[in-house]
Amino acid sequence: MTDSELWYARADHIPVLGHRGICAHYPENTLPSFRAAIELGVDLIEFDVNQTRDGELVVIHDNSIDRTSDRKGLTRDYTLAELKSFDFGSHFSADYRGEQIPTLREVLTLASQSRRDLLLNVEIKDMAHDTVDRTVAMLHEFGLAERSVIACFDAEIIRYTKAAHPEMRTQGFPGRYMDNFTEETYDAMFGMGIPIGGSTTDEQIVQDVAFARAHGILAWLFCADTPADVRRCVQFCADNITGNDPAVALNTLRAMGLHA
Repeated sequence: MTDSELWYARADHIPVLGHRGICAHYPENTLPSFRAAIELGVDLIEFDVNQTRDGELVVIHDNSIDRTSDRKGLTRDYTLAELKSFDFGSHFSADYRGEQIPTLREVLTLASQSRRDLLLNVEIKDMAHDTVDRTVAMLHEFGLAERSVIACFDAEIIRYTKAAHPEMRTQGFPGRYMDNFTEETYDAMFGMGIPIGGSTTDEQIVQDVAFARAHGILAWLFCADTPADVRRCVQFCADNITGNDPAVALNTLRAMGLHA
């Protein structure tokens, strides 16, 4: 199977994505979380990229470090050395006290040394063109560009990525969820992240999936953390399923004969 074919669901296999690794059981966006997801057997890992004050790329969901570290402030206000001295594990559990923020290079090193079929969902969080450019350059450096998709909630970043790096796959969201949205954004999308929780109705999910299919975009549904939600995603004809606890999706799909 080629790298390109890995992105597509088959009759016997719906890909499963680990959200920030396995963020239900490990501190999110950390190396232990990503290692656990890879060992579990997910098809994709998802992580988020921000830039430090000294221009290093680090993996953290928020633009600030308030929620996931023992310090406060914007990621861009600190150097990498400063961020590496902070605790990014204790917010989750004392068992992870002292866990460091990973650099993008550390995450890509892990990914490049893992299974050849592992795919990467790389979300640009600081909405900056230079972050896109430097992220794409590093993906190429590690030989992982073909196995990666660049995601963002800012439609302008999606359009920029596709224009500046036409070889890259991109993932956006239904237009109502995106900043700076224009209809042309859909032309740049390879995948569309479609939420299944919150106030989203089944009718809206069906409409979003149908819209994605009509535009040649893969429908990637998130987040399914109960067997019932995984079965709903199957009924909605998901092209992949994201989980905070991806073991739930893996086990449910395997029982249904839908994850080889």
